[in-house]
Amino acid sequence: MNHEQVRQLVLDTYFHSQEHFYHPQYMIYQETNENLLELFRYYDVKDKDVLSVLASSDQVLSCYYCGAKSIDTFDKVYLTLFYYYLRKWVILYQKQLYPSHSFFESGDKNIYDLICQVRPTNIDEENAIIFWKYYLELNQFKADKYLFYLSIIKQPKPFGDSIDRIKGIFDKEISFTCMDFFKDTTIQKKYDVLLLSNILEYASTQKQLYFARRNIESLLKDDGIAICTYLRNRDTSYAHKKEVHILTSHSLKLDRDNCTYYEPLWNDRIKLAYSYQLKKK
Repeated sequence: MNHEQVRQLVLDTYFHSQEHFYHPQYMIYQETNENLLELFRYYDVKDKDVLSVLASSDQVLSCYYCGAKSIDTFDKVYLTLFYYYLRKWVILYQKQLYPSHSFFESGDKNIYDLICQVRPTNIDEENAIIFWKYYLELNQFKADKYLFYLSIIKQPKPFGDSIDRIKGIFDKEISFTCMDFFKDTTIQKKYDVLLLSNILEYASTQKQLYFARRNIESLLKDDGIAICTYLRNRDTSYAHKKEVHILTSHSLKLDRDNCTYYEPLWNDRIKLAYSYQLKKK
């Protein structure tokens, strides 16, 4: 993506948000709504090659913290990549895990001033600086509520609330591919683990699930797993059965189907995740 494309993306993002036009699939969470602490108790990524959805960046930070050998990322929108760098700057220079709530609600010129002082280390970071400076100038120094879901319930992560545990992660280069998982992927590498979050719940047609199955099969090593999470409070019984039927009709098998954790707020066990495994050829 060149600088002119970044500026055009700013204009598209700004005008879509002003018209309340941003679709939920293109919005991202300020921080994860998944219990990643429990997720990584079920699934071990130590010394594994991982492809993860980028989203709020919490999945990537958790994978690195848990010892993954390498991590590549993907998402449907470039905004997730630019948000990754925004979090990097806030973590390293403001010593906060996330941008302040005022940044999303009323505006925070401190973040704008911070961005103006950042020295980029690569082209993606340079593009992120251009994006945020231009966008914040247009939008009175705040990120629009139609771009981000603000977290209501904080979910635990493997690194807890510690800046010191994750600040060294940003010394690593991040590889990002902008892709729709319901279309053919251009990624050639194979992975031990795919971290898909709840992407499959957005499949509204069987054709989309067939594309997802083909992508999972092409991206996994033998015995590799694709980890999927449940969207909180969503009844997925029928849709989940249809998904499992389509995805396991070729070379994938259902690995785990009922990872749960105890939620004190509701005094109940909550569905957390399930996974598919690529059978050996």
